[in-house]
Amino acid sequence: MATLLNAATLKSLMHAERFPALTNDSAPELVLLHGWGMPSVVFHEWLPLLRQHAHITLVDLPGFGASSPQPDISAEVLLDQLVAVIPQGAVLAGWSLGGTLATLFLARHPTHCRALVTIATNPRFVASADWPQGMASETFVQFCSNAISAPEQLHRRFLGLQARGVDGERVLLRQLQKLVPEPAPVEAGRWGLKLLEELDSRAALAGCALPGLHIYGEGDVLVPAAVADAVAEIAPAHRVMRLPAGHVPFLSSAEVTAAPIVELLHQLLPLPQRDKRAVARAFSRAAASYDSAAALQRHVAAELRDRLLARKYLPTGGCWLDLGCGSGRETAALVPAARRAGATVVALDLAEGMVHHARAQVTDEGLLWLCGDAEQLPLADGVVSVLYSSLALQWCEQLPKLYREIARVLAPGGRAWISTLGPATLQELREAWREVDGRVHVNRFAGRDSVAQAIAAAGLQVAAWDEQPIVTTYPDVLALSRELRSLGAINVNSGRPVGLGGRARLDGLRASYEPLRRPDGQLPATWQVWLLELVKSHDA
Repeated sequence: MATLLNAATLKSLMHAERFPALTNDSAPELVLLHGWGMPSVVFHEWLPLLRQHAHITLVDLPGFGASSPQPDISAEVLLDQLVAVIPQGAVLAGWSLGGTLATLFLARHPTHCRALVTIATNPRFVASADWPQGMASETFVQFCSNAISAPEQLHRRFLGLQARGVDGERVLLRQLQKLVPEPAPVEAGRWGLKLLEELDSRAALAGCALPGLHIYGEGDVLVPAAVADAVAEIAPAHRVMRLPAGHVPFLSSAEVTAAPIVELLHQLLPLPQRDKRAVARAFSRAAASYDSAAALQRHVAAELRDRLLARKYLPTGGCWLDLGCGSGRETAALVPAARRAGATVVALDLAEGMVHHARAQVTDEGLLWLCGDAEQLPLADGVVSVLYSSLALQWCEQLPKLYREIARVLAPGGRAWISTLGPATLQELREAWREVDGRVHVNRFAGRDSVAQAIAAAGLQVAAWDEQPIVTTYPDVLALSRELRSLGAINVNSGRPVGLGGRARLDGLRASYEPLRRPDGQLPATWQVWLLELVKSHDA
């Protein structure tokens, strides 16, 4: 049920409506600002997708939708009014004119929100000598004239322009006509056009230190796709995407447009705090059964090892570190190459049971076995020439600390080969559980931006970053659960539910997973595998 926000305080000057997440109360906040001529109702058909992941607040700008007109309000006063209806710590997303206002809002109130999203937004709508990507001034003047003299005719034409550039243009046009059958009041339209003519968010965009995502449609006839390239130059730290869409990608390509926003939301969520002792105990218990169940792990480890050994010139001397050595299978495979490079081999794991098991299985006396934490390595500075770590570092939560430690122990010119898991891992199981009770049952891993920022902050360079989505299959949910337990990859987040939670919830999990069953009768589980090669500069 939607609830009105601050109605008494705002005295209906700014209408905002909040739609609670369909999952749980701890979901993040997402605010959507609409564009010119289109009230917030234009987002309504997109809400079911977004509410799976966030609480949504829709805001009607003055004179649009249910908000009272304020024909003389300045942009500065508007931005200050928005403070009252934008929840603290929200992700602020704006479409078209709404994206310009969102960018300027974050420049004026830089600590109020956590991230910026713009959709089909031109930082300067009207072209100028230094911004040819805008609408020609003559065209804009005619547009403004029609908005006053023939608003209904312009509204129909405007809807048609928004529907252009996509397959199924007529279907999209009918959808827009149903959502917004009438033009905005003339005074609201005039005020909005004045903002479009005057506002320039380029400086605010360049100075935005928050995470940013900017989405453009390749077929957009109102905001040229070339704007995407210009925005990428203005805000190089932000993510800029082009989609096969027009001016309203959240209607014509709803799921594709939602996906990067959902990814950003999950990246910004604090990862559930993991109990490291629980991680160590889980993998210690799994030591004896690990290799028999670890087909995926063996495949990824072999791929990473092959990439390492395929390099013609490897750093010599020092030591090679197998970080998160597990059962020691890959450690033993690295020994011959390490010895040819004149290096010793160190195998390290957080789980003491794994280290004991590995030492008993791998009898090479030249190996040094250590039990330790990747975020606090028991090694001296600059002693590691080659670091190898396969599917271990995703368990670390303090990414800046982790990659600082890796940089610290690497020698100048040293290299690290790492495989780890991204946040889309086990997405089917996560979504199935979300339909059951919305609690955290599946380990959640850090997003690409978070990992990349930690690597860069540590002074390491990314020589390669490849993604390999891998799908494993199972006859039923219990088989998947048994394999995760055999691997030690159980849910180790603090506050985690114990067990599968009783027959009713298990039946619910089975029911929500069942629609994913493949033609071969198997249930899929996706693993988002990242393969990285990092380099420490010789000058470091």
